[in-house]
Amino acid sequence: MATSALAQTPQGASLLPGSSSKEPINIAADKLDYFDKDQKAVYSGNVVVVQGDTRLNASVLTIVFDRKSDSGKKPGQASSNSQLKSMKGNGPITIVNKDQIGVGDNLEYDKVRNRFSLIGNVTLSQGENVTKGDELVYDLQTGQAVVSSRGRVKSRIVPGDKPGQPSAPSPKPSAGQ
Repeated sequence: MATSALAQTPQGASLLPGSSSKEPINIAADKLDYFDKDQKAVYSGNVVVVQGDTRLNASVLTIVFDRKSDSGKKPGQASSNSQLKSMKGNGPITIVNKDQIGVGDNLEYDKVRNRFSLIGNVTLSQGENVTKGDELVYDLQTGQAVVSSRGRVKSRIVPGDKPGQPSAPSPKPSAGQ
């Protein structure tokens, strides 16, 4: 039931890296299947999640809630104390926060560890800077990101001008050239 699932969208939770828990979470998809007994919402088909400046796109997004005990709650009635327990996305996955873009095959979020993982064919980019690997683990508490790979992690870093300093003018060709 869609209204039950919407009522259980986590309040005060930051679903996405780079967003604030005080910002509303908007989820749009072609379909929502909600399983009350399992406290699980499965969004499928062109899933888009937006929280603040952060946007997540996925093919399928599964959110599992951790229901706190509600005394006096009737069966089938939405729990007002539901909290996000975990989230999994099947891709392709794209996360965009301002000028940072993360892409991968799958996504996992573990609330207990407060960590996001992008898994499979991971590419992180910011402007022209790009890092590629097999997995990214991002700690939402510390802001630390670790990229690992079965082979080697590969990065391309493009140096830029220092802030506040004008670029050096291009040398002009001499008259004889």
